[in-house]
Amino acid sequence: MRRTLPLAGLVLALGLAACAGGGAGTATRGDRGSARPSLEQAAARLPEEVAAFGRGETIWHERDRPGLGVAVDYAGPGRSAVATVSLYDRGEPMVPQDITSAIIQQEIARAVQDALALADRRTSQDITEGARSTLPVPGQAPLQCVDLRGTYGRQPVQTLICLGAASGRFLKVQVTTPQRQVRPADPLPFVVGIAQAARG
Repeated sequence: MRRTLPLAGLVLALGLAACAGGGAGTATRGDRGSARPSLEQAAARLPEEVAAFGRGETIWHERDRPGLGVAVDYAGPGRSAVATVSLYDRGEPMVPQDITSAIIQQEIARAVQDALALADRRTSQDITEGARSTLPVPGQAPLQCVDLRGTYGRQPVQTLICLGAASGRFLKVQVTTPQRQVRPADPLPFVVGIAQAARG
């Protein structure tokens, strides 16, 4: 996260953009049976605003680290939350929509472990894994989500990580908010809106 936000340090600490994916367009099949869009086309699907979250910087990991794709930063209303949306493939030709598939389950486990490992290396953070859930996306495949709770310094925070597929790539949405919010920001409408947009 490059913008100046109250939670910007936490975003970096949790590695919201640690995973992203996909190279240029390939001849694999997408969500609707069409050829998989290029990574640039996939990133362009992400809107400027979703559920009062505004789009920020786009970071192209793919150019230096093939398979790690692109990450797009978002900020919640009144800068009450920070989020990163990642699209990537880790070299997989086609990421399945089925969130019970081994590849999706392995990837969400990796996302959680990455967040926990980064927190363990920082004395200002303490994070634990909470409940896992399935997030319905109207008219589309659901996402697998996991809730992380802890502190950043003295501030109690919560992070929601949701993962699925979009046009043959991994779609990871990670939202971090203070547990005690002056201006509450519900991450779920944002996550659902992002999934619908990313899948076209």
